[in-house]
Amino acid sequence: MTLMLRTALVALTLSASPWNVVHAQNGPLVIEHVAVIDVIAGRVQPDMTVEIRGRAIATLSASGRVQVHGGATRIDGRGKYLIPGLWDMHVHLTWPPGAAQVALPIMVANGVLGARDMHGLLEPVVALKQALANGSQIGPRLFVAGPAVDGPNSYLPASRVVRTTDEAREAVQQLRAGGVDFIKVYSSLPRELYFVVASEAKKEGIPFVGHVPYAVTAAEASDAGQRSMEHLTEVDVGTSSEEDQIKAEEAQAMDQRRGSIPDPSRLRATYDSAKAVALFERFRRNQTWQVPTLLVLHQAGRLAPGALPMDDSLLTYMSKAVREFWQSIPPELAARMAALYLFHADLVGLINRAGVPMLAGTDCPNPYVYPGFSLHDELGLLVQAGLTPAEALRAATINAARFLGVTDSLGNVAMGKVADLVLLDANPLDDIANTKRIRAVIQGGRLLDRRALDRLLGQAKTLAAAEGN
Repeated sequence: MTLMLRTALVALTLSASPWNVVHAQNGPLVIEHVAVIDVIAGRVQPDMTVEIRGRAIATLSASGRVQVHGGATRIDGRGKYLIPGLWDMHVHLTWPPGAAQVALPIMVANGVLGARDMHGLLEPVVALKQALANGSQIGPRLFVAGPAVDGPNSYLPASRVVRTTDEAREAVQQLRAGGVDFIKVYSSLPRELYFVVASEAKKEGIPFVGHVPYAVTAAEASDAGQRSMEHLTEVDVGTSSEEDQIKAEEAQAMDQRRGSIPDPSRLRATYDSAKAVALFERFRRNQTWQVPTLLVLHQAGRLAPGALPMDDSLLTYMSKAVREFWQSIPPELAARMAALYLFHADLVGLINRAGVPMLAGTDCPNPYVYPGFSLHDELGLLVQAGLTPAEALRAATINAARFLGVTDSLGNVAMGKVADLVLLDANPLDDIANTKRIRAVIQGGRLLDRRALDRLLGQAKTLAAAEGN
């Protein structure tokens, strides 16, 4: 489903970072009289004072109970709302060369302080993760998969192709040793090798995630322990009374080394509510997380035949190479993807009501899916699909921390947690679009006010213009 990955991925060359807008303030940072969003309970804690010392939240209490000492940097939080840093749980950052240098600061400027890279060349993406961790590159904290593991008929450039059981086991072992946080499987992985990867990942103690391969059902993948499923791949097919026939057709497409996008009209006509209920209950029971990436299908409509041209100011943040790639997508393919969007949106509502855990991801930089900016749009689509604003916000905050096992330090605004925070001008629980109304970002205790965020965006735009133009 990931269109960007039709083109060859190339290694990211890290250069000296030009970003010089982030400075640690002297002494504590105190946000006074602010409304704190409790993302776990889905409620507002009014008139709170938050004191940040170093990288962590030192105190969090009602404003009248806090004595602010001299020497602190003070922010008047009246009329503002404080949320945890946001996460984009499906991105691709290592294509084209230098893309991360532009994308990562844009993500920070949009309050996206964590991300999961879902396919890239091993050494560049691990190097990028390390550069972000040691502060030589500004950007969100990063969890990475490295190259996706796929079969001999793979149509995915730069995938780790395996042909035998020994190669499948070796791929898991080598990727884990190479520094990845999880193993990603892809659509053309043969059935036998998929279960070998699942078994080896369990043995190595590393999660496996990704597409559900054509040769495996979503129910089987859930039972095998796949931690997350991306784009509802094969989840949609798993709700059809013609699942077996569709899977056979997908196998033929795999043999021809091409992807397969199911016909949404056929899926609607053959939708089996009993199958869907059983499948979603299996996901809930197995804690199989879903990452719908609705925006990818939604935005594909802009490339479909007859689509109205749009003046998109965000295009200035994308390099010439990315913009040219977007325009190379066949309109017929884009139309099929766009038609699938409404069916997937319906499924997301049903999946959420079934209690299946969900994560927010964008799959940028697919066509008209932008780093940072598009995470807010994905949250909007999740709400349109039936999630409450609180549920959508959880998908991009505490749920990401739970999935990654980092709730001890991240995911919500609480004493002792890392001060990765976003200060908003309006309440996101009233309208999820208010996550776009960013007044300031605090990353690891460092304050970036609106002026600093605008400088980040301006420098990113300048750098994007220089990439291949």
